[in-house]
Amino acid sequence: MDFSQLLNVGQLANALALASLLTILASGLALIFGLRDVMNFGHGAIYMLGAYLGFTAGNVLNFWAALIVVPLIMAVLGIAFELLVLRPLQHRSHMDVALVTYGFALIIGTAVHKIWGTSPMSVEAPAVLAGSIDLLGTRYPLYRLFLIAVGFSTCLGLAAWLKYTRSGMHTRAVSQQPHVARMMGVNTDRLSLMVVCLGTAFAGLAGVLAGPYLSVDPGMGASILISCLIVVVIGGLGSIGGAIAAAVVYGFIQVIGTVLVPNIAVLAPYFLLFIVLLWRPQGFGRGRVA
Repeated sequence: MDFSQLLNVGQLANALALASLLTILASGLALIFGLRDVMNFGHGAIYMLGAYLGFTAGNVLNFWAALIVVPLIMAVLGIAFELLVLRPLQHRSHMDVALVTYGFALIIGTAVHKIWGTSPMSVEAPAVLAGSIDLLGTRYPLYRLFLIAVGFSTCLGLAAWLKYTRSGMHTRAVSQQPHVARMMGVNTDRLSLMVVCLGTAFAGLAGVLAGPYLSVDPGMGASILISCLIVVVIGGLGSIGGAIAAAVVYGFIQVIGTVLVPNIAVLAPYFLLFIVLLWRPQGFGRGRVA
C-alpha cells in the first residue's frame, strides 16, 4: 500500500466527517450518563428515529427545516424519557435501568418498522450542498464539509456552555463528583431534565445529518450505538471533552484502517478499547473508571 494514500486529503476529511457525526451523538450519550449514571441503550434508536423524521420533514418541508424541527421533537421525547423512565427508576439498579432503556429502543424500532417499513431510504443533500469542491487538489463532496463544520461547531458550543454557564458547570460537577454536587445543593432532577432533552436533541440532529451522508435504514441505530459506546468508554465515562477526542481518534482509525488494512479495520476500535481499559480505565478525559 502506497503510504501517500494515508495522507490523502479526501481520506482525512472522511475521518473528520465520521468523527463529527460520532461527536454529536456521543456527546449526548455522555451527557446523559454523566447526569443519570446509566448507559442509555435507547440512544441509537433515538438517532434512527431522528433520521426517519428528518427524511419525512425533508420531503414535506425541506432539509433546513428538518434540522430545526427534528431536534425539537426529540427534545420533547427527552422530556417523556426523563419523566417516565429515568426519574421513576433512579433508585433502581443500573442493570434494571439499562434493560428498560433497551426495551425503549425496541419500542422505537418497532414503531419505525410499522410507519416507514424496513426498506432503506436515500436522502438527497440540499441543492446548495449537492456538489463538490476542490480541496487541496482533491474533489470532495460539499455536504461532508458541511457535516464537519456543523459537528465541530456543535462541540465548540457545547464546550462553551459547559465552561462558561452556571448550568454547564453544575453539569460538569455532577458528571465528575455526583454525590458531592448533590451535597452542595445542585438540583440534579432539574439539571437532568435539561441534559436529557439536550442529549436526545443531539441524537435527533445527528440523525438528520446522517441522512444525506449515510442512508436511512432500520439497522442504523444499532450499528452506530456500538461505535458511540466505544467512544464514550474510551473518552472516559461522563467526560464530554474525552468523548470529543475519542470520536476524532475513532474516525481516523476507522477511515485510515480501511485504507491500509481493510480486512481487519473493523477490529481496530475494539483493540483500542482493550488497550484503554487495560492501561487507562478512566479514558482520555477525566472520566470515571469503566
